[in-house]
Amino acid sequence: PRYCIWVTDENKDEAIKIKFIADRIEKCRMFRENGGVVARQHAHLSHRFRTQPHQETQAIIFPKTSSSRREYIPAGYLNKDTVISEKALASYDAEPYVFGVLSSKMHMAWLSITSSRMRNDFQYSVQLTYNTFPFPPISTQRKNEITQAVFRILEEREKHSDKTLAQLYDPDKMPKGLREAHRQNDEIIEKCYRSTPFTSDEERLEYLFKLYEKMIAEENEAGTLFAKEKKTRKNRK
Repeated sequence: PRYCIWVTDENKDEAIKIKFIADRIEKCRMFRENGGVVARQHAHLSHRFRTQPHQETQAIIFPKTSSSRREYIPAGYLNKDTVISEKALASYDAEPYVFGVLSSKMHMAWLSITSSRMRNDFQYSVQLTYNTFPFPPISTQRKNEITQAVFRILEEREKHSDKTLAQLYDPDKMPKGLREAHRQNDEIIEKCYRSTPFTSDEERLEYLFKLYEKMIAEENEAGTLFAKEKKTRKNRK
């Protein structure tokens, strides 16, 4: 991990009493004042990062860029004291089962056709991948089953704490126990869609696209009904 000076509006007055921090803030202000249009717009907020997506709560973190060789996105957990860099994305205060959904072959299949590419790597998009991913409503019992699968994944990772996530998720070197934990997670995730397992990514995508089309149709229908109701009310005036 890298370290940063994290100053909020609430603790700014206290922070600038420390000369080292005050000097850093002043240098940041001068740098921004001599920068481009966007930088100058943030010169008066030189105690803060220009963008502040951080929330003081636990987060599920996953990389913006991930190798297309990987079978799964190497998601992780971070506590509230960790600020996520621009090279990663986070789902704040999410239920544990979301980790399992993001770490599934269903989600990976969707990612493969909705993300952009940088050479052979996937560039994860919140708008195009995360927000559009078709996932059906599930019961509390099913959420609990996925959560237990997530715990198994994390336990298997802990057995190899001397290795990085990049090493653990290299498809040629992935530990058998971790691969099995993911297989169990996939099995539960796929039961959220249908009772029979999928045999290929092509089959997964075919099902996901049909579900996506259904979602869009339902949204359009809801919009049409709303528009009709609005028009009816207007005519009554």
